[in-house]
Amino acid sequence: MMERRSVLVVGGGLAGLAAACELADAGTTVTLIEKRPFLGGRAYSYQHRASGLEVDNGQHVFLGCCAEYIRFLKRLGVYANVHLQKRLHVRVIDKIWRESLLESAPFPPPLHLLPSLLRFRSLSPREKALAIYAFTHIRSLDRAKHPELDSVTFAEWLREHRQSPQAIRSLWNLIIHPTLNDHISRVSADLALMVFQEGFLRSRDGANVGWAKVGLTTLLAAAARRYIEERGGEVRLGALLDAIEVADGRVARVLVDGAEIAADGYVLAVPPEKLLSLLPLPLRSAPFFKRIERIQTSPIVNVHLWYDQEVWDGQFAAFLNTPLQWAFNKSKLWRQEGDGQYIDVSLSGAHDFIDLPGDEIIHTFTKEMASLFPAARGAELKRALVVKQRDATFAPVPGIKALRPSQRTPIPNLFLAGDWTDTGWPATMESAVRSGRLAAREVLPRYEVPDEAMTTALVESFTESIG
Repeated sequence: MMERRSVLVVGGGLAGLAAACELADAGTTVTLIEKRPFLGGRAYSYQHRASGLEVDNGQHVFLGCCAEYIRFLKRLGVYANVHLQKRLHVRVIDKIWRESLLESAPFPPPLHLLPSLLRFRSLSPREKALAIYAFTHIRSLDRAKHPELDSVTFAEWLREHRQSPQAIRSLWNLIIHPTLNDHISRVSADLALMVFQEGFLRSRDGANVGWAKVGLTTLLAAAARRYIEERGGEVRLGALLDAIEVADGRVARVLVDGAEIAADGYVLAVPPEKLLSLLPLPLRSAPFFKRIERIQTSPIVNVHLWYDQEVWDGQFAAFLNTPLQWAFNKSKLWRQEGDGQYIDVSLSGAHDFIDLPGDEIIHTFTKEMASLFPAARGAELKRALVVKQRDATFAPVPGIKALRPSQRTPIPNLFLAGDWTDTGWPATMESAVRSGRLAAREVLPRYEVPDEAMTTALVESFTESIG
């Protein structure tokens, strides 16, 4: 029998949890440490004192194409606590051109988008025709053969493909701003094209929207900890990594709260700026790690509004020609009872709001809610909360592809995880889970990590043979 290996995972966000679960399933002795007193990383919730309600640090949604994240939820046994649309259905409320629906029709891709695109009020007939032309080109584009796509913005690429400023603002940015967490004029064309290929054009269900029906900590934290511990692992909360010691080209040990820990492998599932501060000084200057300091970040701001009555009957919606970007009716999404209503306004790439005072932000968006929804004009705002995340995600600017490191590092027993590492995906929950699984599969030789597809095939074959 092979000796059981030990791995230390640093960071209890989605990337670290995914890595730890994968390693635990492979028979590894896993120790996961997290400096905060809870798991989840940026996907967490907390108890809001004034309301007594659980509040997410930000509205996290996933799409039907997020196969690894969905598989992770099922692995933890919590998939029943999320909802995924059976088909894409998104209300788009344009303050000038009124409301449209972005929805999927029962046709093969990309024709499934055609009916809603033809009815999209915010575009002229000519703009719609040119958008169809662009969609056709995107679907057939082999991005692997065009590395230059990461050197230009998506707005530049769209202008080269005959998209008008109105179409770029009202159609393309409507999708890109929330999925890449930055404005279309600042994001890499390669990553933006990936979003449309994977989410909208590869299958009819790729862009179906999913969300948690409970707070994010309620959804993930206890289930993930139980999963790891039931497989012989250990989870330590409130544990701080003090230092990493390297000898003979390998990580020899680490110091956690002043105590030494030695393991066969180490997975650092922490943000890039935190990673660099943990590394010994000589390593920070190595080319592999040095480039990480050039990764920029993009902010997210969430505005939580509690009204004394229902002001809007929708589940969620996207908005145009207003400071509002997306709004989520948490009372309906979480199926909360009562006469009041809880609305979460989500602002991606929130460079214009991150430095504003909270009172000013609240005033701006309560005013916008009143201008869009008549019922909000007579409602009382019982309480409000602004949550700012200055470094919410990596900034997907041109050139980002060359900066994202692989999960395997030049140190043989040191590995990286995080949505900012090279997963091919933007900074999403899907990318975080993918990075964790990729890091885990780099830690151990391949024969020690069971291949899911092969395992599934063997189980199905065995079932058939005895059935």
